[in-house]
Amino acid sequence: MPSLLQRLKERKLFQWALAYLAGAWLVFQGIEVLAEPWNLSEAVQRTIHVLLGIGFIVTLVLAWYHGEKGRQKASGIELLILAGILVIAGAAVALLGRGDDSGGQPDAEQAGAASSVINPKSVAVLPFANLSADPDNEYFSDGITSDIINRLAKVADLQVIARTSVMQYKATQKPIRQIGRELRVATIVEGEVQRLGGRVRINAQLIDADTDLHLWADTYDRELTAEDIFEMQSEIAQQIAEALQAEFSPSERARVEKGLSTDLEAYNLYLRGLYFWGKFTEQGIRASIDYYRQAIEADPGFAEAYVGLTMSNIVLGLGHGAGAVRSRDAWAEAGAAIGRALELDDELGEAHAVLGFLLFVSEFEWERAEQEFKMAIELSPVAQNHNRYGLLLTSLGRFDEAIAQHRHAQELDPLAPIIAVDLAWAYLYAGRYAAAETEARKALELDPDFPVAHEVLGSSYIRRGRVEDGLAELEKATEVAPQGPAYLSSLGWAYATTGRRVEAEEVLTGLLALADSRYVSPYDISLVYAGLDPDSALAWLDRAIEERSGWVSRANVHFAFDSLRSDPRFVELLGKMRLSP
Repeated sequence: MPSLLQRLKERKLFQWALAYLAGAWLVFQGIEVLAEPWNLSEAVQRTIHVLLGIGFIVTLVLAWYHGEKGRQKASGIELLILAGILVIAGAAVALLGRGDDSGGQPDAEQAGAASSVINPKSVAVLPFANLSADPDNEYFSDGITSDIINRLAKVADLQVIARTSVMQYKATQKPIRQIGRELRVATIVEGEVQRLGGRVRINAQLIDADTDLHLWADTYDRELTAEDIFEMQSEIAQQIAEALQAEFSPSERARVEKGLSTDLEAYNLYLRGLYFWGKFTEQGIRASIDYYRQAIEADPGFAEAYVGLTMSNIVLGLGHGAGAVRSRDAWAEAGAAIGRALELDDELGEAHAVLGFLLFVSEFEWERAEQEFKMAIELSPVAQNHNRYGLLLTSLGRFDEAIAQHRHAQELDPLAPIIAVDLAWAYLYAGRYAAAETEARKALELDPDFPVAHEVLGSSYIRRGRVEDGLAELEKATEVAPQGPAYLSSLGWAYATTGRRVEAEEVLTGLLALADSRYVSPYDISLVYAGLDPDSALAWLDRAIEERSGWVSRANVHFAFDSLRSDPRFVELLGKMRLSP
């Protein structure tokens, strides 16, 4: 009776097993490369892996059966050749998948988007030209543009490109067709604003981005009063929506028609606040707060001004690149302002989104925050509302959902570097490093000196073992924003986690010294300690939680704390934030 080994040889099970494993490896490499462009969730990838494991067993059983029946047609040498071909193919796929590390490969997601069909009801409102004699009226024409965008965005049937992206085309000489291709829209709105004495004139036109044909145009000449300005903006938005054959409900129409303030001076102050907010620097944010406060003083019923005041305070409270104040002080003013905004107008979508953001970063009210975000998107499905919801989902570790929200925000605001960065962080926390690096590089193409983009790119490099590249990017972030505690914190963590303890301790000393002259979040200090001294890291993290400081809401997903996740003290700290590991 032949031995088991002899029977295995006769049935060529070794060759079949080798061929199958080579093919499975090829599939694994393909999944790794295609997971991002095909948007394969972690669950789908795990399912494919399980099926391949089951398939291995089935293949061996079939090979045994066919060998028993003498039905095999391939020789052992042929099977070995097949295995070799599959191994070479797998290596080629793996090499291709690493191509994005150099930054020279095209973005697969972007390539996929380029082949998709453009929504015929998509529109981009380019910055209206300021035809007034006074160049200081630039803020006014920019404000008119922003308001028309916001009104159009309240119509769910339209796809409206956000302000951040269209402002890139201010005074542009690019042809309409090129702009349409870059923004992935079917139509473009152009306009001009002229203030002359006590009157204002607005010219607006809707253009087919593919043919350059005018679909609609009109001129408005009114008294320079708040009522007339809002009436003009409402009429322009409604006529554009009707020209695009958009369907909108009575409630949407009412929101499109709603004015902002009855006081012209308050509206002017609000527009100045919005103008300085858009600069996203510490000086700009502080100036916006001053203007929003003046607008509220002029018109205490100005809900949008309270929303602006809230968001500016939140940015300072987070202290991530646009200045910092003690978090609790920022949260106090922000909470009072957003409460008043919703008292004045509980159907203001932006107010619900900002409240949701404040609830999770300052109060750890996760469920209530999510409800507010959903309400905000229902009332106003703009890019920022989707993006802020994605930040909540990232903090909760719901990465697939977070990525979906950030991607949707990116469709509506494709040239906003902050959205690319927020998407990059979601990918990074999920361990999807290639995708994180793609988005970070996209942000740097839009703004080469965007420090947080260098931060997320460098952190991803460190995580995947590209130490020198990672340190170079993190050092670049601190060069661009030398007084940014968050960037120093990430650099200190990188030094510590890569064994450069002396450099890490120098960064830590610098952070503690910086705290003598400005606010530094205990959370930033805890991140550096996470690579140096676990006990100190936990102590500073506890302090950050008590102070509701900075981005402490991300502690549950931040990789710096990976080595502490099994520590009961860390689990207890997460409990203080109503989170579980």
